[in-house]
Amino acid sequence: MKNIVLILIVIPYAYFSQEKTLQDLRSSYCIKDCNKFQTEQNWIKQNNPPPLPKVGVYSKLKRIFNIPFNDRMKLYPFNKYDSIYVVNPVYVKNVNEPRNYIDEKYHNVKRLLSKAERDRLSDILFNHYYLNSFGAVTSFHEDIGCDCIQFEYPKIIFLFQKNGKFEKYMAFPDNGLNRYNFSTDEWNYIDWSMEKENLILKMFKKDILPDENCKGKVYTPPPSPNK
Repeated sequence: MKNIVLILIVIPYAYFSQEKTLQDLRSSYCIKDCNKFQTEQNWIKQNNPPPLPKVGVYSKLKRIFNIPFNDRMKLYPFNKYDSIYVVNPVYVKNVNEPRNYIDEKYHNVKRLLSKAERDRLSDILFNHYYLNSFGAVTSFHEDIGCDCIQFEYPKIIFLFQKNGKFEKYMAFPDNGLNRYNFSTDEWNYIDWSMEKENLILKMFKKDILPDENCKGKVYTPPPSPNK
């Protein structure tokens, strides 16, 4: 019983510690717009605060921190998963089926991220900041009015591996159901925004399959032997 209680105490503390670590690192390595960042953080921490006065119009996404690579690797998800792969997807005919992108049937070409790519990816996530976001969470969901199957699937998938096993995935952009299997708490630590998504897509543009005028191959899974 004591062990169960200890686990329940340690898990939320671990998340809180990591959040504090990111905020501490950002405060220590802030290089510009630091007063605006601190003002926003203070505003977010207040309970039902009055509207923040409009000081001016700023760019939404800026690189305002310079957290070193080794420190970024201590933050989630880089501190938990020893390898990250980027995959471009196989298009499965039944586009509305529940999807688990860890399943190999969705994997076309899969490759391991290099150290330089982990550096750049973590730089986008942790050194870039969405000014005037006030803690707003941005999801993947986007309604797309097109029958092309490519638009019903993500352009790339990230697979997070630990001890030779894929445990988490992130697929984007995608027409639908927030295609990732992180918990809400885990997802919050990734500090995502649509602007960051666009930077990441540009970074991995060589991994994105051409649309081929909507003539990409479609995979139809074989019938279940249990039927």
